[in-house]
Amino acid sequence: MSKRAEAMMTLVFLVGGIVGFTPTETRAAGANLTVNPGFEQNLSGWTNWGGVSVVTSPVGGGAKAARMGPGESGAGQIVEGVGPNGNYVLSGSGAVSNSNEIAIIGVDLMDANGAKLPNGKFELRFDGGSYTKKSLAFTTVPGTAKIQIYIYKNPNAGGYAYTDDISLSSVLNDLPNGVKAMWVWDLADTATAAKRGELISFSLTKGVNLLYLYTGNALVTYPDRYRALIALAHANGIRVEALDGQSDWVRGANHGYPLERIRQVMSYNGASAANERFDGIHHDNEPHTLPDWETNKQSLGSDYVDLARKSVGLLRSGGSPMTYSGDIPFWYETVTITYAGATKELYKHILDAMDYVTLMDYRDYAEGADGIIQNGANEIAYGRTLGKKVVLGVETYDVPGNPEFVTFYQEGEAFMNAELAKVNAYYAASPNYAGYAVHYYTTYKTMLP
Repeated sequence: MSKRAEAMMTLVFLVGGIVGFTPTETRAAGANLTVNPGFEQNLSGWTNWGGVSVVTSPVGGGAKAARMGPGESGAGQIVEGVGPNGNYVLSGSGAVSNSNEIAIIGVDLMDANGAKLPNGKFELRFDGGSYTKKSLAFTTVPGTAKIQIYIYKNPNAGGYAYTDDISLSSVLNDLPNGVKAMWVWDLADTATAAKRGELISFSLTKGVNLLYLYTGNALVTYPDRYRALIALAHANGIRVEALDGQSDWVRGANHGYPLERIRQVMSYNGASAANERFDGIHHDNEPHTLPDWETNKQSLGSDYVDLARKSVGLLRSGGSPMTYSGDIPFWYETVTITYAGATKELYKHILDAMDYVTLMDYRDYAEGADGIIQNGANEIAYGRTLGKKVVLGVETYDVPGNPEFVTFYQEGEAFMNAELAKVNAYYAASPNYAGYAVHYYTTYKTMLP
């Protein structure tokens, strides 16, 4: 069942009792943006400004390290595609040959023309005779378009400085456990102060602490509506992620559309105050609803995974702390594709690519064969091997043409809560079980008691 086909829908995570939830918990995320960070390929990827060589001893890790000296020495490389308000962590190891030397690993924030920006220099300094590892966190300043990573030794002491294992990575607003979320597809729910207040009030009444909030092109047209709602949500401890998506975005030729939507969210965050920014992006792209799915599972599945990787890469390379997640049906475990030379179930490829997933586990009973618990077991187990989380979703909409067992529409809220309590109890000890999703805001508000 395609949620997009059901016109502006919402999901809700319903779990009992949450402790210590914060909407923007962070962790290091994404690939190391440094090329050849350990100098294992000598100085490939680095521009030698002079005096830098590669040695096999002493090293901080691996087989090689960079040596600078005995005079003033340094090297650098440029990371492109960066924006303002991005959160990063710089780390690395360094050592010196005598106590008067200083080994420096640093970054310069630059504009699009390569000019260094005020307040845009951050450095790690090492003055010990053996390797130590250090790290620091920083936020890119207004105007940032590039980051220069560099190593440097001053000209004064006539000795040597060594650096190794350099890393520059973005920081991610990780999804906490114990979330209760609600997906809001209808633009009318953000249109006025009264509607925004109603949404937040309803969320607090139900204990909702995560909103998947539909944006589409409205984010560009009405940014102040979103700023007002997100600020109100954050003031009440509610995380907000930008919701979007449609099935034909999955096709390789159409990837530019969802990637542009992601750029719009990144631009919005860059122009907004910290309490007005989205915490993540959540796309509902369901390739199985396309008319050629049955005959093109390999091609469409591969395109889907490729899009997820491009989306995460866009966020990480731009320094965005937002998570990227999406919806998948539980039966993707019956679909096997080959991607990048690896053959396995589609849900595994998707979990490999995304920060977390929401499983459309649409059944109206928790236990037994084909129940919510059983249908989520493989995804949660695989998530544990990756250190990634899985959210289990259920339905409250009376889905036309679908059997009654896919929705709690007929049973009502009390029955649904009782079944979800069973799921919660079963997976309570799993660190990769993040919570529940109940579909969706409009029907959740009007469902039977």
